Order: sequence, then C-alpha cells, then structure tokens
Amino acid sequence: MSNLTTPTAEQMLHFQAWRADALQIMPYMASIAFSLRPVNTTMVDTFAVDPGHRLYINFENTISKGKRFCAEGLLHECSHLLAEHAMLAETGGVKDDERKAWNMAGDFAINDDLRDAGCDALAAHGVFAKIIGEDDYKSPLYYMDVLRRLQKAAKNKPKPQPQPGEGGAGEQDDSGDQPDDGGDGGGESGQDQTPMRGCGSGAGGQKGNFELDDDDSLGGKAEAASGVEKNLVRIAAASAVRQHQEQKGIGSVPGGIAEIVDRILTPTKTPWERVLASYVRRCVAYKSGHHDTSYQRRNRRRMNEEMCDRAGNVLGRVIAPGYIKPIPSLHFYRDTSGTMSENDMSLASSQVIAIARKLGIRGNDLMVSDIDTDVAHTRKFTGAASLDEVHGRGGTDMGRAIEHACDLRRKPSAIVIATDGETGWPQEPPSVPVIVLLVNLRSDFWRENVPAWAHVVEVENHE
Repeated sequence: MSNLTTPTAEQMLHFQAWRADALQIMPYMASIAFSLRPVNTTMVDTFAVDPGHRLYINFENTISKGKRFCAEGLLHECSHLLAEHAMLAETGGVKDDERKAWNMAGDFAINDDLRDAGCDALAAHGVFAKIIGEDDYKSPLYYMDVLRRLQKAAKNKPKPQPQPGEGGAGEQDDSGDQPDDGGDGGGESGQDQTPMRGCGSGAGGQKGNFELDDDDSLGGKAEAASGVEKNLVRIAAASAVRQHQEQKGIGSVPGGIAEIVDRILTPTKTPWERVLASYVRRCVAYKSGHHDTSYQRRNRRRMNEEMCDRAGNVLGRVIAPGYIKPIPSLHFYRDTSGTMSENDMSLASSQVIAIARKLGIRGNDLMVSDIDTDVAHTRKFTGAASLDEVHGRGGTDMGRAIEHACDLRRKPSAIVIATDGETGWPQEPPSVPVIVLLVNLRSDFWRENVPAWAHVVEVENHE
C-alpha cells in the first residue's frame, strides 16, 4: 500500500481537466464522475476502479497520453460502475480465473456505446467484439459465453511441435490469437513492479494487489463509497440520461446506456435473488449449523446418567438422544430445450452456484440434471466447471423433472426447476417441494400456467 498516494495539487488539476472534457462528451455521467476518489499509483497501467469508486490512476503514464485519451478513460471506468459489472460477475458465476476474460467481456459491452457517444481515441485503440468475431451491442454475459468457448477450444488445440533446429525459447503461446485479458490491453502483474493492465475489481475484473480495503481510506482521502451512495449516484445518472433524452432526443444517448438506465429506473418487480434464497431455506427446512435430536445416536455427554427414585435407589439408566445436523439436499433441473438460449442457460447455471454457496452443499447433496422432454444427463455439482456441458436441446416437458425427482431412491429435500416456462405441468402437487425459476419470461401466459402449489421466482437478466 506504500505505493498509493493522494494526488498532488498539480495532478488534481489534470484530473479535473479530464473530467471536464469527459462531461463535454457525456454530460449525464456527471454524478458518477464526481463520485470517483482519485488515488495515485504506479501499480496500474493507466486507470482502474474498485467497487468503492476509488479510481487508481498512474499519472506518470496517463498525463503524457493527452487530455482526450484520459477523458475517455474516465468515461470507460464510469460505464463499468454504471452497469454494475462487478455485481453482474457474481450473479453470472464468474470464477476467479475468469476475471480477466470477464473484464474484456465488459469492455466489449461498453466500448461500442462509448464510440457511438463520440469517444474517438477509444474507437481507434479500444477493444471491440470484432476481435473475437462477434457483433457489437451484445451483453457482457453473451460475450463471456463466447470467450469461454474460445478458451476451451484453445486448451484443446494441440501445441505446435518444435521443428528441428528450433529452441524452446520464443515458442508460440498455445492460446492462439485470442485475447487473454481485459481493460486497456494485455499483460499481467506477476510482480509488484509491473503495472497491472485491466479495469480492476470495480469492473468485475482482476483485483489489483494495490486496491484499498473497504475500511482503508488512505488517511480519509479515499473513503469507499457506501452502498447507499452508490445507489444514489446510479439513480442520479439515470435521471440525467432521461433528462438528456427529453432535451436532445432518444438517439442522443447510446442504446446500451439507455437500456441500463431503463433497468435502474424501472427495477425488477420481484427481488428474485432474495426470494429464491428464502424459498430454498424454507423448503429444505434446515440451514447449515441447525441441529435436531435423534435416538439413533446416543448423547455422549449423558451416557452414564441414572434414573433414581426419591430414596436414591437406582431404577435404571437414562437413554438420552444425541444431536444430529440434517444436511439439506437439492436436485436442480436445468431446462435445456431448444427455446432456452445460451444466455438463459448461463443465468440458470449461475443460480446453481449461488445455491451451493448459500447452503454450503455440493456433491451428492446438490445434483444437477439437464432436461428437455426427459432427463438427458445427471451429475453431482462439484463447481462451475461441472455445468459446462449441456445435454438435451429438444422439446420441453418439465413435468418429467418432477416425476424423476419423486422416483428417486433418495428423495431430495426440494427440487428447483430453471425454465423459460414454455412447458406443461402436472396438476397434482408432488410429495417434494418445488421451486420454479422462470428465466427471462417472454409472456405472462407462462407465468399464469405454473400451478399454484409451486413456489415461483422470476429471474431477470442484469445485463
């Protein structure tokens, strides 16, 4: 942390000039731009941001790049914060070793909007989806799926064999020509002296070892933004976008920014993450750490207790029940029919990961089945990688999932069915509690089609 300092007066003048230029391009970003806490460090290549709105700036590198470059760099980091890419990474089940790829997916999703807003320097030097053969204006979750497929293909690609006379040094990287990191470019900070290239944990990317802890304010100069402040800042930015659209026209704001603003000002009616967690806990009846008593296990602390009469005569021994900790078990059914898009299935898969973390279960206690008109494949959940393969992709019959669960030798405490809802259901309630996750619902008809005996949670994408 010794490398972190508060900017000098001269550096702050540069920062303020960049911010003024940035707001000439996108004036509705003012609330986010003014919420940034600048921190000077040589441990980042140019700019990086953390979830507390601390902006890490390598003034040595950035000042020489010119005011326009730096102004657009500020808008880039502000866009990550507006879109809440750090939170979306958690919701989307992004693993630690995928953070650099996620940073790039987020960059693809915002750079096209920044280019459309007039960021010419970024348009010339920034990363865009065309480098992975994809179109602009997709969500970061979509781009992340593509990057995962590319990385998987690269790992399976055989390494070129050295030809006679060639040494080992300078051998081509087996990752091919696919990018392996996000932010401003490549390069990883393997050593403290090497500046990190990337947008930081505030973008959901790789966390720099220079980033301040939540309770470290750099002597009161860079206190982390609270959750309330961050929400107010995003709402203020969204309101400014709406006002700008009213004055300048709908097309005056890039489409991706407008979509984010719509979600901010018209939030999901159902806070589905909280509702899902509540339903799951209620259905399995026990959370980790709860206990019950059972005569199948003797209480080891009361093994030698005797039962006596009032005169003190021993009448017999007391058999005291021991304590047990029931372990909840869940069976998660993932709809893999043809109507489920890759984005839908990615969102469904992220819920398996969230459930595993909330309840602390995996393996035999958290089974996952892919299902279309029948159960295509069942496996134990052992981590996000166990969800990579998708089986099925035919028709849809989620009633078969309920039949399958009820026929199991070891019935689960509850079953969770993640589906787009375009299916029929049995009319009679099953013997196992059922939670239906309606993923990116496309019609109110399918919501009303779910039987009343099921717990229904609507899952919406936070792209």
